Amino acid sequence: MNLSKRNNAGEAKMELQIAPLIDVVFLLLIYFMVTASLIKKEGDISFVLPANIPAEEMVNVPVELLIEITSDGTVMAEGLRFAAEDRVLTDLTTQVVGLKEIAKSQQSPFAVNLLPDREAFHVRVIDVMDACAAAGVKNLSFSKSM
Repeated sequence: MNLSKRNNAGEAKMELQIAPLIDVVFLLLIYFMVTASLIKKEGDISFVLPANIPAEEMVNVPVELLIEITSDGTVMAEGLRFAAEDRVLTDLTTQVVGLKEIAKSQQSPFAVNLLPDREAFHVRVIDVMDACAAAGVKNLSFSKSM
């Protein structure tokens, strides 16, 4: 930046070039405008204060076990299959007792719903009912097969 120029008489004349100064001022102005819009004010922060709301009453959802009996005598409960040859159904009794304990721990009612096939033998339905009785099931209902 050359501040001195000599005129014809030989004396030095001081000149200040203003174009670079204006460029710097505009750059600073743009910088402060951009950064000022990014800063959030304290009043702009939105949040919800906790309110004094009464607690809702708990709803007891019943625990229900659906036991399907197919025409070939296979018993299905909770994704488990029990073979037609198993007449005692001890694994089914264990499964029912476990679900009954879960319902008891949740203080919910427990029910078993039997869904026999139209072609299922009555003796197989009685086997399942005996397994439920061994597990101590009090609520047992039947559903109509489709």
